[in-house]
Amino acid sequence: MHEIRSLRPLALVVGIVCALFFMSLHYADAQWSAPVFSTAWAEARTIDLIAAHLENKRARIPDEELREVAKTIYDASHRYGVDYRLVLAVMEAESNFRQDVVSNMGAVGIMQVKTVVAREFSRDLGISYKKDVLDSAHANVRFGVYYLAWLSKYFDNDRAVLFAYNVGFTRARQTIQRNSEPKTSYTRKVLQEYERNRVRFPMDDATETRQSLT
Repeated sequence: MHEIRSLRPLALVVGIVCALFFMSLHYADAQWSAPVFSTAWAEARTIDLIAAHLENKRARIPDEELREVAKTIYDASHRYGVDYRLVLAVMEAESNFRQDVVSNMGAVGIMQVKTVVAREFSRDLGISYKKDVLDSAHANVRFGVYYLAWLSKYFDNDRAVLFAYNVGFTRARQTIQRNSEPKTSYTRKVLQEYERNRVRFPMDDATETRQSLT
C-alpha cells in the first residue's frame, strides 16, 4: 500500500505532462488549419464572384459549366502568374465572353486563341493538340492565360504584352522597335476594364505575391 501511494505523485506528473503535450498538438493543429481554412474560403469566394461576373456578362457558357470555367480562370491565373482580373478584361475585349465565336483570323473562343498558339504550347501545358482543342472553354482559358504569361517574359510592360497578345509576337516586336509603347484602342479597352475589375474583385494573397503584368 505504501508503494502504491508513493507512485501517485509520479502518475499525476505524467498525466499533466501528457495533457500538456496533447494540448500543444491541438493548438498547433488549430494554428495550422486556421490560415488554410481562411485561404480556401477566400478562393471559393473569389471563384463565386468570377462565376457571377460571367453570368452578368451573359457569357455563352452552359449554366452547369459556369462555375467550373470560373475555377479554371482562377486556377490558371494562379498557376501561370497572371492577375485573374486582367484575364477577365482580356476576355471582355477579345470575345465579350463568348466561347462560340471564331474571328476572321482564325482566333477561337473566349480568349480568342489561335491554333498556332495552341500547337506551340500544347506540350508545355500538357494538353494534347488536336483540331478542336480550343473549342473547350477550359483549354481555351489555359492556353490564353499561359500565352499572356509567356509574352510577359519578352515585353516589359502591360501595354506591350496586351498589344502582342492582340497582334501576335512577331508583329509586336517589329512595331515596338519603332514605337516603344504602342497605344491602340484594344490596349486602352483592356486596361480600362482591368481598372474596373480591380475595384470589383479582391486581390487575394496569391495575387499579391505572384508575378504581375502591371
